[in-house]
Amino acid sequence: MPTTTKTEQPEIRQPKIMTKPLPEILDELENYVRRVEDAVKLAQDAARESREAANKAQVAGEKAAEAAKKAAETAIAKLKQEVLDGDGVLGEKISGLTEALATLKAQATQEALALDKAVMAFKDRHVEDSPFIEKKK
Repeated sequence: MPTTTKTEQPEIRQPKIMTKPLPEILDELENYVRRVEDAVKLAQDAARESREAANKAQVAGEKAAEAAKKAAETAIAKLKQEVLDGDGVLGEKISGLTEALATLKAQATQEALALDKAVMAFKDRHVEDSPFIEKKK
């Protein structure tokens, strides 16, 4: 059986609390709390920016929908009036209104796409800037 002397005994690791001065441990803890508070502030700022962007997108969408609704109502009112007047150029007007409505639809689609792209760009920027979302390497 091997005999061990006092000098050959394995070193026992002590917890930091037993080997490190308390003021140093408290400083580390304070620094950690400060970093957590900074991260919370960043998260709150990112959430506020997201809400603001969503509100702006909603307002823009509502304005586009309102404009499209007004244009359609105007076109319908004109068409009704022409039918009531019995104007001989009704066919031309209907054709013109059909083209105008097609143009309006295309414009509304482009505005909706632009709005979607703006929201996605904001989302992408938010994902890039967020300290809480892991980046793919």
